[in-house]
Amino acid sequence: MVVLPVPEALCRECRLCCRFTDADLLTPWAARPEGGASLPGPFRPPAPIALRPGTGRMDLPVLVCDALREENSRCGFWGDHPADCRLYPLVLVHRDGRFLLALDPDCPFSSREDPAFFVEFATRFREEEWVRLTPADAERIRPLARREDRPHYRSVLPLPEPGMSRSA
Repeated sequence: MVVLPVPEALCRECRLCCRFTDADLLTPWAARPEGGASLPGPFRPPAPIALRPGTGRMDLPVLVCDALREENSRCGFWGDHPADCRLYPLVLVHRDGRFLLALDPDCPFSSREDPAFFVEFATRFREEEWVRLTPADAERIRPLARREDRPHYRSVLPLPEPGMSRSA
């Protein structure tokens, strides 16, 4: 299981992960109405997750993933949390008719590592987890991945359509 090693101290300082201003954008797919049990295994947590009201900065309304343990900024499902959480600041998007992993530059960790570091983790995800997905899995996650893309996200690694060879 691929998990990006974001330093715990950085997460405690930043406090952007697991906190959202919009329930339909950039939240764990499993917490969205169209996610949940229909998602393929790598994107499903071991138990249902939901978003609950939380406190934010600058008077913005904030929703917090209920798996987050705010006292230590850790996930209650750590190690079994969904792939879209485990990969962040890499984000699975669907851009120009293709799946790809992109980097969210808003996360402070994204600028602390060499780009090759993120390519390495994206490659591991592609080879260990992405290759196990089926075309039916792709149909379930494609609409979610389309909504994830932001113009400032930097492309890291294209992914083949699930069920197809990497050379396709």
